[in-house]
Amino acid sequence: MKLLPFFRKPVCNPVVIASDLPSWGRVALAVGVPVLEKRGIQVCALPTALLSAHGAYPGSALHSQSAFMADSIAHLERLDIRFSALLSGFVAEAAQFDLLEPLVKRVRSSGGLVLVDPVMGDHGSLYSFFNESFVQRMRAFIARADIITPNLTEAALLLGTDHAQLAHAEKPELLDALKSLARLGPRFVAITSAPAGVRSAGNTKALAGNTKALAGSAADRTGVALYDAAADRALFITHARLGSSYPGTGDLFAAELLGRLVSGEPFFAAGRRTVSRVRRSIAASCSAGGDPRAGLRKL
Repeated sequence: MKLLPFFRKPVCNPVVIASDLPSWGRVALAVGVPVLEKRGIQVCALPTALLSAHGAYPGSALHSQSAFMADSIAHLERLDIRFSALLSGFVAEAAQFDLLEPLVKRVRSSGGLVLVDPVMGDHGSLYSFFNESFVQRMRAFIARADIITPNLTEAALLLGTDHAQLAHAEKPELLDALKSLARLGPRFVAITSAPAGVRSAGNTKALAGNTKALAGSAADRTGVALYDAAADRALFITHARLGSSYPGTGDLFAAELLGRLVSGEPFFAAGRRTVSRVRRSIAASCSAGGDPRAGLRKL
């Protein structure tokens, strides 16, 4: 397994984000680009699909951009643009995995970081426009990643595990899931919307003070589970739920985490700060009001 060296100085090469671009709704590229640009990181946006609005709005128009992706990737290669990292998010159709492979190789050959956010489902269900064949392709694709950031549903899909069982997992079972995901290829795993029952610090090699036990039932809590396979260490972060559920929080998590990693932060420190960043954004968005379906009001 590749031991990825962290960057020791601020990133100077741009980062490419391959994901969808909605006309309405703050998700995907509409989140990732401003988050990374705010950190001073130049972003190359590679739309995998154009949407009238994201999936929370029924009847949205979705147009795959496979042809444009092929032309764009070929042109970027001719321009000899070097990327410090790739963030792969929403993949509109299985054929796009083949288009992304050369880009993955190009980023990794120059020592860059590949983060895959395996967008496939949420709330226990696979998105209606995907099937089991797509899940299998995603499972093969993450073998090329350095880090993956699935939500709990996507973690279950990648593992071929029942979501309901994983949703009620305690610390030992969740640690097993983290290790199983790492065995698929990536060194680093971050499961978002992790089971709320995980209340204490947990790892194979002790990490003190990872979580703060909070009062309240499991239904009022959620968390993030982090794992570094090379160090065989895990970190479980649990916290109280905040108000409404917002589309795009996973996109914010992935972009913020990637930005911190390419800026030189160690994985677990970056994970802690990313969770805090997402929580602040959710809290500010709740205070701002508006329709939660439109996404986070405050990035």
